Amino acid sequence: MIEKIKYGLFQFVNNKHMRLRALSMLTALTIAVVTLLHTSIHTIEVFDGEKTYTVTSLSRNVASVMVKMKFKSDKYEIINTNNFYGTTSVHITYGFPVYITQGDKTTEIKFFGGTVADALAQAGFTVDEHDFVEPALDTKITKTEYIDYADIGYTSGTYTEAIPFETKTEYTSALNKGVSKVTKPGVKGSQLVNYNQKFVNGVPTLKEIVSTTVLTQPVNAVQLMGTKPIPANPNNWVSTIVPSKTIELDANGVPVKFKSKMTVRATAYTHTGHKTATGVWPKPGHIAVNPKIIPYGTKMFIKTVDGKYIYGYAVAADTGGFIKKHPTGIDLFMDTERQCINFGIRQAEIYILE
Repeated sequence: MIEKIKYGLFQFVNNKHMRLRALSMLTALTIAVVTLLHTSIHTIEVFDGEKTYTVTSLSRNVASVMVKMKFKSDKYEIINTNNFYGTTSVHITYGFPVYITQGDKTTEIKFFGGTVADALAQAGFTVDEHDFVEPALDTKITKTEYIDYADIGYTSGTYTEAIPFETKTEYTSALNKGVSKVTKPGVKGSQLVNYNQKFVNGVPTLKEIVSTTVLTQPVNAVQLMGTKPIPANPNNWVSTIVPSKTIELDANGVPVKFKSKMTVRATAYTHTGHKTATGVWPKPGHIAVNPKIIPYGTKMFIKTVDGKYIYGYAVAADTGGFIKKHPTGIDLFMDTERQCINFGIRQAEIYILE
């Protein structure tokens, strides 16, 4: 059996026709394999604006091949792609951050080039002619940019508001001076207001009044104001000095006519057995002063700020040691020590008469 096999191989090797036929088949197979490999290998060239990256692959899926390539950044966008005799040329651009600030909020996007309008659209902002944008919408962006955006809107509406009434004053001697009396109450009117309202990022700001329409007219009030002088009643005074002419007071117990007013610290003193600094025996109505502030002989009307004491008509006639610590103070003479203790220390209003 072995001898038969050897004999067959010998006949094949020595048969010229068969040798040529086998060589031809082997050559065709080699050419087919080479051709298949040549058509299957694909070249991909990627240009990022600075550098060209080249890779060969059996895969024709460019995107999947590019994922495995190491570019300067994995944030890129394909600008264009060209195929030429088994080579695919790809042009990419890298993304860069763009910051859009609206009010107190800043939005960051990865941008690959375009205008400010494109960046705002990518970030989801809808811009109209009223909005504020800086830089301008048509500005080209090629690197990191900061955009200020304000969504500005307008609305209009109406509301009703009151029209205040005025008060007309009429004077009468039938009422004491300083006393008023309303004889006709006022009534507010009303008007319809049309307005335009401006909003910045949804927050109402400027409101512009467009027009007003009166719905009801206001009715003015009328009040009477008294002019009748109120003569002071010496019976209510601590002072026993009677002025040479009547002192007229207003409704608040203040002299109608006076030259000046002072509010000072007031204390009280009584008999010492001595005359005053001006040489007269003291009595209620004589007061001690600092003559550099209130000259001797000054005539005045005095009452306490709390209204509990109406000292009345008084004359500056004395002085005392109190002016060293309280140079603007006064000391009111009273008949008894008990009256002085009850008075204590109070704030007093002095109305200089002459």
